[in-house]
Amino acid sequence: MKTLFKKLLVPHHLEYLALDKNFLIQEISLKVQRFADCPEEVVAGKDVRIPFPELVGTEEILIDIFEKRLPNFELKAMTRLLENGSQLYFDMYIVEFTNDDNYQRLIIFFQDVSDRMALEQTLVQATNEMDILLSTLAATNNYVEKIITSMAEVLLVTTASGKIKKVNQAAQDLFGYSESELVGQQIDALAAFGSSLQAVSQEEPQQLQTNAEVICTAKSGEKLTVSFSCTAISTDIKGFSGSGRAVQDFVYIGRDVTDRQRARKRQITQYVTTRILSASETIKKAIAAILPVICDSLGWDTAELWMPESGEKLLSETTRITGVSDPNLLRCVASWTKRSVSIPKFAEFTEQMTCAFGEGLPGFVWASGSSQWIADVTKSDSCLRREIAAEEGLHGAFGFPISGDYDPENSAKSVLGVMIFFSREVQCFDEELLQIMATIGSQLGQFIKRKQAEIALRESEEQLRDLFENATDLIQSIGADGHFLYVNRAWRETLGYSEAEIAQMTVFDIIHPNSSPESMDILYQAITQKTVNENTLYPASIEIIFITKNHEKILLEGSISCKFSAGFLVAIRAILRDITARKMAEDALGKSVSLLLATFDSTADGILAIDRNGKIVTFNRQFVEMWGIPNEVMALRDDATLNAFLLNQLKDPQAFQERRELLYEQPEAESYDLLEFQDGRFFERYSQPQRLGDKIIGRVWSYQDITERKQAEDALREEQEKSEKLLLNILPKAIAERLKQNETTIAEYFPEVTVLFADIVGFTALSAVMNPIELVDLLNKIFSGFDVLCEQHGLEKIKTIGDAYMAVGGLPEPRADHADAIAQIALDMQAEIARFNAKNNKFFSIRIGIHSGPVVAGVIGIKKFIYDLWGDTVNIASRMESQGLPWRIQVSETTYKFLENKYLFQERGMIEVKGKGVMKTYILIGRKSGSSSVISHLADD
Repeated sequence: MKTLFKKLLVPHHLEYLALDKNFLIQEISLKVQRFADCPEEVVAGKDVRIPFPELVGTEEILIDIFEKRLPNFELKAMTRLLENGSQLYFDMYIVEFTNDDNYQRLIIFFQDVSDRMALEQTLVQATNEMDILLSTLAATNNYVEKIITSMAEVLLVTTASGKIKKVNQAAQDLFGYSESELVGQQIDALAAFGSSLQAVSQEEPQQLQTNAEVICTAKSGEKLTVSFSCTAISTDIKGFSGSGRAVQDFVYIGRDVTDRQRARKRQITQYVTTRILSASETIKKAIAAILPVICDSLGWDTAELWMPESGEKLLSETTRITGVSDPNLLRCVASWTKRSVSIPKFAEFTEQMTCAFGEGLPGFVWASGSSQWIADVTKSDSCLRREIAAEEGLHGAFGFPISGDYDPENSAKSVLGVMIFFSREVQCFDEELLQIMATIGSQLGQFIKRKQAEIALRESEEQLRDLFENATDLIQSIGADGHFLYVNRAWRETLGYSEAEIAQMTVFDIIHPNSSPESMDILYQAITQKTVNENTLYPASIEIIFITKNHEKILLEGSISCKFSAGFLVAIRAILRDITARKMAEDALGKSVSLLLATFDSTADGILAIDRNGKIVTFNRQFVEMWGIPNEVMALRDDATLNAFLLNQLKDPQAFQERRELLYEQPEAESYDLLEFQDGRFFERYSQPQRLGDKIIGRVWSYQDITERKQAEDALREEQEKSEKLLLNILPKAIAERLKQNETTIAEYFPEVTVLFADIVGFTALSAVMNPIELVDLLNKIFSGFDVLCEQHGLEKIKTIGDAYMAVGGLPEPRADHADAIAQIALDMQAEIARFNAKNNKFFSIRIGIHSGPVVAGVIGIKKFIYDLWGDTVNIASRMESQGLPWRIQVSETTYKFLENKYLFQERGMIEVKGKGVMKTYILIGRKSGSSSVISHLADD
């Protein structure tokens, strides 16, 4: 054994076996048995496959090595389980060896690789564990990434300095940026001007989890309100400072609360607006408070109120009549701008401009009556101020109408004004905001209408109070018990009583018993007897005598009325005028004036006199009665009020008004026109200036009711039209006109006409067996059709004789195509009879005769006028019919010559004509081709 060992120079860490060709062990090393499965079998002369079963099946390989066909063979990582439970790992190397004596052996080397295998297994296990960790980490990262991607909230990861490291899809969708656009940018790039996102991360550590709402700007420029929470996370990367603390990243989780914030702001805006309207005393104060509230609450920079020129009157809180140059122009009557916004050019231009109906944003809102939105006015052609807006930095805008009452004429609410708002930012369309603003516009409209009514009422009361106090008439109001409730200054000064004395008196203390019975009766009935009610009629004018403090008698004239509340008398009002001096003068002139007044009041015409200013001077009773004017309207003595009452009754009030205004512009003009009422009445209106010397002091209008006369004229005209129509049914129009000129005898010679006779064949025999009324009805239907044909062809029907029909062409107005027209109607008559038969299931036939020549036509006699023809032409035409054939149109040779170039004829030949002898006649078939397609459908019958 040592001999082979020495020759092979086997390393000490190797053991070996030497085999012969039969795989028998020849030599072994000292410790080779420890590698054997059966150590006791490792003995010289034993088969090596017994202790080393791994070699079973490798015999051919071993032989190839022995015979040097293979250089060597290896078996790796063989395993033996040792007695102590540990495992032995070894490698086997098989080679061929030949000594100096050419003695061959197979040498199997054994190497203990247990330590190496243990190390390899440890490395493999560590590698597998690492792979598992990496796979788990990748799965975790993928899971987290999916969570981040599917988050509805915005996620932003930044460094401690605020640089964005990561964003999720929700952030990209909300802000409109891609991930590549956001990563690497400062987080404050998303914040709007004046806001900061990084400030959220700089809160105290215990506060970092709280929500902070930040105004952000999307890529589109839209402002978004996002509620952010921020959390610091450690990155396990040590900082470069001496502290050695780990660097922190910040995770921002944000939720879009824009809609919620907008809804809250809109609710606040609507609530505050409602509070302002309920608390504001005037329209001006309400507008001044509402404009900044809307801007501050909703984030707009400047606001404007546009109204027609009448809107300035509303803001100035007065209802007095002001001159309006153009009511169809809008003006900016109020505005407000944030202090931080400077737009001097825009404001100056706005103050000077006006907007017509449908012009610019204010005019368009006004015309449409609906809210409008412009995302960027600098890009809108409809914005009149876009250039100045661009220069001043204004972009977004919207407007809404201030809605008034429903206008039935336009089937929509009236627009009292328009509110316009501008922003320095481009603003995306916000339908919900427009709906809220429309509601606010309706509230503003109701508020303005209410305040307008209050102002009108207050001014009316003030005007009446001023009017009463400054009136020269004596005005008094008496309670139901007769005590004075109110007297004006003229009353106190005229009668001389103090207010204290008046408070203690009743009306009966100062009224003289010689006062007019009417005035005494009404006072006694109202105060003493309590019999006056709302239906009581009051005298139009009363005369009453009061006793002054100095015991003087004053004659007063005026009107009296009673006021009721819930059916009870609360006041007796009287407007009186001191007519003491006037009465004396009137008594002197009474006799002469009474005649004039009697005439004035008794005339059938209604008379109204006005002065140069359009104020009523006087009118008569007939005027009031014929127009049906209430006493209270006439008591106002106001031409405008009266005119409005008159206009409501007229069918064409505009023409009435235009004529009236024209006469005011031309005071010297006189006029006459006819007025038509909606109820069918008619008035004649005369007008002429009223002069005092050479000076025109007013105008007198005179109205006369001509309704009955107009109705009589209309009835007469209608009867005349009926008579005219009846006459035209009997006579030609030209003849009828001559008869109306009182011509007694009308007879004219016509050198060339064409006469037609048509006869219903068999009609005479039918009359013997048919009811006369039914017979006439049939004949009427047939001849009515012929009448229509005469009208269509411009021919003159002369008469009907029994069942014969006579017509002529060429008179009373001559025409060159008289024969052509008669031929055409003859063909149409055949077609008409055929249609009549088919419709009524009859079998009538027609026989027609035509002749052309001279005739005399005219009207003779003095009763039962008829336009008739005389002459040989008429006789021959009659013979052409009577000696014709059913369903044939027989014409004379004369007529044939007129028509031979246009119509088709069949020569009948020579026939005996009674009274004329033998005559050549023709049968009319139809028009030739090229002239017309009309051919008698009975030509071959």
